Amino acid sequence: MLRQNMRDRIRNVLQLLTVLVALFCLPGISFAEKIVVYSAVYPPYQIDHNGKLTGINTEIIRAIFQYSDVPFEIKYVPWSRAQKYVGDDSQKNSAIYCLGRNEQREQKYKWVGVYFYQKVSFLTLKNSGVRISGLDDVKKYVTGLVRGDIMTQQLRSQGYIGKYEIVRDDILNIKKLFKKRVQTIVTSELAAKYIAKENGFDPNQIESQYDVATVGFNLALSKKTSNEIWSKLHASLNILLDNGTIEKIISNWR
Repeated sequence: MLRQNMRDRIRNVLQLLTVLVALFCLPGISFAEKIVVYSAVYPPYQIDHNGKLTGINTEIIRAIFQYSDVPFEIKYVPWSRAQKYVGDDSQKNSAIYCLGRNEQREQKYKWVGVYFYQKVSFLTLKNSGVRISGLDDVKKYVTGLVRGDIMTQQLRSQGYIGKYEIVRDDILNIKKLFKKRVQTIVTSELAAKYIAKENGFDPNQIESQYDVATVGFNLALSKKTSNEIWSKLHASLNILLDNGTIEKIISNWR
C-alpha cells in the first residue's frame, strides 16, 4: 500500500509538470516579469499614508498598469534616487512617474507619455514683502529647491537662481518657507497648500507670485524594458485619457 501511494504521488507530480510545461509552450500566454515603478512622496500627487501609497498620480499610474495587465509594484524613494534607478542603462523592468521631460533626460528613458499637466509657480508667504513679477526678481531672494526636480535643473542652468537651499522633497521646502529659512519656493500651488495643511500650517498664507512653467507629468520606462511592455502601457494611457478615466481620478482630488 505504501509503495502504491508513493507511485500515485510521483504520477501526480509528473502530470502537474507536464501541464506546466504545456502552459509555458502555449502561444499567447505570457508570464511577464513585474515592473517596479518608482516615484517620490509629493502630496497630493504621491502620498504615503502609513505604507499605503496613494495620491492623484499614483492612482492614475495604478489604473494604467491594471488596464494594460502588466504586473507592477509601486515604491516611493527620494526623487533623485528614483531617476538614478530607472535611468541606469543596466536596468530593465523599472518605471518612473511624475517625471518632467527635457533634453537632458530625453535619452535616459523610454517615454510612455504625459498623463497630467501641472502649473509650476514661485510661491511665497503673504505679507512677506517678497515681490516676484519676473524671473529677474528671483535672484533677490533665497529660493527653496528640490534635488533632481526639472525646474531646479532648468532655472539653475539658465542663471535665474541666486541664493538657494536644496532639499530632497517639497515637504521640507514648505516647512522651511513657514520657518522663513527660505523666501520663495518653486512648485505647484495645489501641492504646496495640501502639504502645508497636512503639516499644521495655514495653507491660506501661501500665495503665487509668478507662474514659471506648465510641466507635463510623464510615465517612463528604463531603456532595457521591452517594447511590448511599452506598447501595452502606451495604449492603456491613451485609452484612459480618451475615455475620461484619468480626468475622473483627477476630479476626485479637486
